[in-house]
Amino acid sequence: MQQRLKADGSESGGNTPEQFASFIREEMAKWEKVIKIADIKP
Repeated sequence: MQQRLKADGSESGGNTPEQFASFIREEMAKWEKVIKIADIKP
């Protein structure tokens, strides 16, 4: 699985569910700003 992730340009992680939830919240906040600045519409 790690080889496939690496081939796709991804990395595997071994975080806890809480750490993953925190990562997702941070990513959502970051990309929300980008979407607003770029005026991207669905």
